[in-house]
Amino acid sequence: MMLHPGAQHFAAKPDFFGTIYSLQQPPTQRCRLGGCQLISVASFNSDRLIEQQSACQQGSRPRAVASLEQVSSAVSSNVQPLSSSLRSIARPPKGRSSRRKPRLRVAVDVDEVLGRFLHSLNKFCEEEYGLHFDIPDYSVYEFAKIWNCSTDESNHRVHDFFKSQHFAAGILPIPGAYHSLQRLRSSCDLVVVTSRQHCIQQPTLAWVEEHFPGVFQEVHFGNHWALEGQSKAKSEICREIGATVLIDDNPRYAMECAAAGIDVLLYDWNDSYPWGKTAEGPVHPQIQRVRDWIEVEEALSHLRAVKEAQ
Repeated sequence: MMLHPGAQHFAAKPDFFGTIYSLQQPPTQRCRLGGCQLISVASFNSDRLIEQQSACQQGSRPRAVASLEQVSSAVSSNVQPLSSSLRSIARPPKGRSSRRKPRLRVAVDVDEVLGRFLHSLNKFCEEEYGLHFDIPDYSVYEFAKIWNCSTDESNHRVHDFFKSQHFAAGILPIPGAYHSLQRLRSSCDLVVVTSRQHCIQQPTLAWVEEHFPGVFQEVHFGNHWALEGQSKAKSEICREIGATVLIDDNPRYAMECAAAGIDVLLYDWNDSYPWGKTAEGPVHPQIQRVRDWIEVEEALSHLRAVKEAQ
């Protein structure tokens, strides 16, 4: 997650109100961005594929017929009543339910949920500016307050970080995330919703595809804390794409989305994120704290069971 990063589609014309980038696409309408093949999600919806079932019965073909009466009799014996065919289609197999299990559409944050952004940023700031900070120092995920500088100065430092090797090759994935997400794909539609900025969408897409290949259907950028362009709230992005669950480490985004009726898993890796523990909790019926990706799997399993029972 990030308070200073960014939602966008793999679309032909990006805008500053959030675009969608698809990491899984059919063989049509493809474009290339940052080395990744992309496709407009407007042409692809895997959840709405309709399984069509047809049933027909074919009897034995008559061999030789000596008269019109025999022809009529032979044809009649091979024709099944239409109403009978329709009834057989409507009936599910014995012992099986025709109701499909519901799938969850889950939005996943990037920084501090999928990757260790702050760990790499701290190394860059130490080398470039002589600043010495570690994870326990961040009581809030607002760099200007922690670094004791203006918001404008902190934004420029972060954008300098984007140009460094620490950002390009130094952000490590959160342990356990990939394997858990691979298992969750069977029951969840997974999309990325990050506050990262538009200016780093290409390296972000490349990083996601490198460390989480084939996992996410879409990537959305909120463009928060950007030097230019408009931002978009995570709750608004989730509502537009139909995400009913958000996994995020920022309590501000957690409260925002919970207030909008979205279930939130507040990610606090091994209980080590001080910014995730505020005086307010945060406390909300739709916010649940998770400490690793195994707990994420368990929480999503419970949410699926609740949804299935409804």
